Amino acid sequence: MNLVNGKPNSSISIFDRGFLYGDGVFETILVINKKLINFNLHIKRLKSGCNALKIKNVDYNKLNKYILKSLTDEKNCVLNINITRGTVKSRGYNINTGTVPANIIITTSKIPSFPKINPTKGINTIFSKNILNDGILSGIKHCNRLEQIIYSKEISKKYPEIILCDKKNNIIEGVSSNIFFIKNNTFYTPYIKNCGVEGVMKTYIVSLLKKNNQKVLSRNIKKKSISFYDGAFFCNSVRLIWNISSIDGFKFKPNENIKNLIKIIKNEIYE
Repeated sequence: MNLVNGKPNSSISIFDRGFLYGDGVFETILVINKKLINFNLHIKRLKSGCNALKIKNVDYNKLNKYILKSLTDEKNCVLNINITRGTVKSRGYNINTGTVPANIIITTSKIPSFPKINPTKGINTIFSKNILNDGILSGIKHCNRLEQIIYSKEISKKYPEIILCDKKNNIIEGVSSNIFFIKNNTFYTPYIKNCGVEGVMKTYIVSLLKKNNQKVLSRNIKKKSISFYDGAFFCNSVRLIWNISSIDGFKFKPNENIKNLIKIIKNEIYE
């Protein structure tokens, strides 16, 4: 079901600032048996993004009502929430739009299917030819994803996800995922500071690892250092975990710690 401010609709005004300038934030949430997976983490990031972009006049009580309404006839799906600064009377970047209410746009769609070997046997990946640029909006899931859109041109059947680095050759993330590495029994994930997005699934995995007494650290991970690690994987809220079998031709051996983590996550989400 598609809802715009709580009403069934698949259209917005051409003066919606999200449409005009990407002036908004969004979340993508997996729904299993009507349970919104990591819902609190998604809402926390949504609110943080709205605060960072100074998007006011968001009625979160209405948002919760709209979410329940959108799931009336849905059991398993992907739920998307977009919040924009609202519909204005004239164009222009100025955010002093007065008391214009934020627009709350909710859509549901089928859970996409991926090859079953992606979590287990894993995928081959490469480093992108492009570089992630630093920006003041680092970490925010804002609606202007032009960098990721351009970088996705390098994604193919052979390489269904690719690795993005910053200008200092630090590994940051995938196009639509975060990344972890493992050495012995310790998990490592890149700092998200000057570029990239702090993924909800990444946050969840860090918490889950600590809960299970697994050591996990954030650090700068250089592009040239991948051979130091025993394994790696991508993660996001819909795909969950995609194991990485090789990076730029360097092959990883199957890793028991990653296998166990995949089992734990599946049990947590599908229980």
